[in-house]
Amino acid sequence: MRAVRFPLMVLACSSWFGTFTQNQNHTVNGFRFYEKLAQRDADYEQSILLLSNQDESDYWVDQRMYERDLGKMNFTSYLVYMKGKKDAYKEHLKSCTHDKPHSELYFQKAKEYLSLSDTDFFSIQNTGKVTQSDMKK
Repeated sequence: MRAVRFPLMVLACSSWFGTFTQNQNHTVNGFRFYEKLAQRDADYEQSILLLSNQDESDYWVDQRMYERDLGKMNFTSYLVYMKGKKDAYKEHLKSCTHDKPHSELYFQKAKEYLSLSDTDFFSIQNTGKVTQSDMKK
């Protein structure tokens, strides 16, 4: 009887471990998807230059709705996505070459993604690390 139990235990444990590692890989790949999506979205947001104020405003409303819905559907993925956005915005601030001006809406969202207070954000703006556009409304 013992001779039969041991192989059955090994078989059960190996199938459980295989299922566990597949779930872990799926979770990690899902998180990587949201990290890449956040980077892609941040790259697009940093390139929004030629849109009218209304088009840009519509984009930000849609983006906020997407983030809210993602948070409701899968909060962990939402956190991964928002961390990816924060990292992308930090990286952009480090490497901004001042050749592409950003709009006021962009600065408002950047402040939200970076979790900066008004004084912190404006001190970064005033040091010349970020360029602001002079778009008329």
